[in-house]
Amino acid sequence: MSTLLEIETAAEALPPEQKEELFQFLAVRLRPAPPLSPKARLVQEGNDLVLEAPPGAPPMTTENVKRLLEDWP
Repeated sequence: MSTLLEIETAAEALPPEQKEELFQFLAVRLRPAPPLSPKARLVQEGNDLVLEAPPGAPPMTTENVKRLLEDWP
C-alpha cells in the first residue's frame, strides 16, 4: 500500500476487533515525542565565555572528541 487512500480503504474493510488493534498500534506510535533537550549555551566565567553542554550530553572525553573530529567535513 502506497497511498493514504489505499490504507484508509484497507482499514475500513477490517473487522471491528482488528480496527481496535490497529488503533492501539497507532496510538502507541503517535504519542507526543519527549521534549527536546536544551541546547548548549555560552556561560561567562570571569573574563571567559565557556560553552556549557546540555544535561545528559556525552562527556567530552578524548575518545569522543576524536570521533567527532573524524566526522568533521
